[in-house]
Amino acid sequence: MNEVKQQFREHFKTGRSGRILMAILCVLALLLLAVWGILRQDPFRGEAQPFDPVNGEQEGKYVSLEVIGIDNWSAAKGEEYYYVAQGSDKLLYLVRMTQDDFESMQKQYEYWTSTESDEATAEPIEPVPLELKGYSTAFPDQILETVAETYGDSVEDMANYLGEYYLDTNMAMRNRNYLILPVTAGICAVIALLIILSDRQKKKKLEKSMAALEQRGQLLNAWNEFSLHSSDDPKNDPILTDNYIFARNSGDIIPYRDIVWAYKHIIRRNFIEINSFVVCYMRDKTSHQLMPLRNKKRTNDMILSVIAERNPAVLLGYTKENRNRYKEMTQT
Repeated sequence: MNEVKQQFREHFKTGRSGRILMAILCVLALLLLAVWGILRQDPFRGEAQPFDPVNGEQEGKYVSLEVIGIDNWSAAKGEEYYYVAQGSDKLLYLVRMTQDDFESMQKQYEYWTSTESDEATAEPIEPVPLELKGYSTAFPDQILETVAETYGDSVEDMANYLGEYYLDTNMAMRNRNYLILPVTAGICAVIALLIILSDRQKKKKLEKSMAALEQRGQLLNAWNEFSLHSSDDPKNDPILTDNYIFARNSGDIIPYRDIVWAYKHIIRRNFIEINSFVVCYMRDKTSHQLMPLRNKKRTNDMILSVIAERNPAVLLGYTKENRNRYKEMTQT
């Protein structure tokens, strides 16, 4: 019997196309994660250019700015925070950064405060310039109006002070542009995992079916029938013989005589049939789903016809009466 079981395992194993798909998904997931890791480091950015807030040719390019002062006021837009900073050239710039980055610029904030205070008794001492690096980015909508209103200046004057572009140092926000890569990698990994779990479940079902047949002394007979009707085409499923239904995609071997109730389950969307399969309820209160891979409607009708022919006592069709009769017949 071990040789017969091994033959069944060989014919019921996941097809070559399924194994190839699983391997492709795993490799694709790893590749996408690797690309994401590389892009997060931005290997193509080159050396940072001195930031020029009125130079449109710098937009999207890697730039740097030496900051000696920064205000604690910020314009918030979602998780984005925009600060007005003073460069070592004493000009004003708009900088986007995280709150944590701002808190690390205490000396620059103290210098800004001392230059704005009317009570200072001595000339403010400039701190060592702090170099910020990021990308030159065009102003978002309404940012100039918001900054101008805060500082009590006109939009035109504020545009003259700050230019048209800001320095974006918040790389965490910019890296969100690449989140499609790890998300897609995750989807590929999940699909591959589902294929693996489905394959394991199929193997468990096959072992359970073979054990039940062996206990009845029917395993060899089942193999003889299967070998006469089997096909190398994985889409030729399920296989119907004189006494059994062989569902290679699910791992089930179903004797007709054990089926108590069978019906076609139809899935509709907007009243249109989009899928269907046959449900078989067994004497042991378990159930099986037979899902043909081609010509579903015709194949489902043929499966029910064969079941009724091989087992005339079967309850056929989904009705309230059949449901209640099945419950009565399987009560212990």
